[in-house]
Amino acid sequence: MLHLAILGFFVSFIVTRVVAEPLINYLWNRGIVRPDAHKPGKPSVAHGGGVILFAGISTGIALVMTLLGAPLSLKVLIIYASATLCFIVGLVDDIKILKGQVKTLLSILGIVPVLITGLTAPALIDWGRPELPVIGRMRLTIIYWVLMPLSIAGAANVVNMLDVMNGIVPGTSIIIFLTLALVSLMLGKETTLIVSLVVLGALLAYYKYNAYPARVFNGDSGSLFLGAFVGAIAVVDHLEFIALTLLLPHVLNGFFILVSFRGFREHREVGKRPIRVGEDGTLYASTDPDAPLSLTRIMLAVGGPSTEKEVARAYIALEAVVAVLAVVSVLLSFR
Repeated sequence: MLHLAILGFFVSFIVTRVVAEPLINYLWNRGIVRPDAHKPGKPSVAHGGGVILFAGISTGIALVMTLLGAPLSLKVLIIYASATLCFIVGLVDDIKILKGQVKTLLSILGIVPVLITGLTAPALIDWGRPELPVIGRMRLTIIYWVLMPLSIAGAANVVNMLDVMNGIVPGTSIIIFLTLALVSLMLGKETTLIVSLVVLGALLAYYKYNAYPARVFNGDSGSLFLGAFVGAIAVVDHLEFIALTLLLPHVLNGFFILVSFRGFREHREVGKRPIRVGEDGTLYASTDPDAPLSLTRIMLAVGGPSTEKEVARAYIALEAVVAVLAVVSVLLSFR
């Protein structure tokens, strides 16, 4: 199965690299651009890079699925379908701009493929039994069912909330999916291995276009798409604890934002910004007590003024730390 996952990785990488330039030009020609708020002069950047990721990942998934047998191909399809529904929600928001609450509620639709499978083929997904290191499989009932609608939407939205600067989302996501691929090899999770390597291939090809200085923004289509993959993998292949560990920086940032905003709000709806941009592009934590709190603002307040590239590197380093924790937790389960 590893050879199919590697095939999917290379196909996804190649297709993403081939379509990136034409799609960026298409977004520019259609006027789908946004100002880069963390640079002097706020230059316009093509917006909606999720379509690039979608093209590469979809091609890789399609090829691998034609070579897979059931039930593995069906599990891959469930994860992909869940992520695609969130991609569509994000794409609509990139073009039409949805309110934060509406976008969040629509992203809950990502759980639909999982629910349909659970009702029609319950043996395929053993619901209510998440795995924890050392402890093993747990049996949950009410709590699991209450949280299930939020499993994919929650992951998608916390990744979206961290999409604040060039390179952060694809940079941290590369580490996330690389770790998921490693963990899947350790635990024998073939579905996760295939999906993770396909997504990883697209991310490695795409990263340079979103890294500082970005030529294209991920858009909600990109960040919701990637986050939904993590949530869907967690539910379908019982990697809830690993996924939560890998998303700790995202969850922490999301918590600060929700508390500050008292709910889901778009960045466009926020009057006072948590970060101030100097004339030379240096980023400073806002000293306004009424400005919303975010993990980035806290990092700048503690570490001092930084460049956008330094902030992105700090997030990637933080993600690497939690990735190590995730792998260690798996190693402990073998003891």
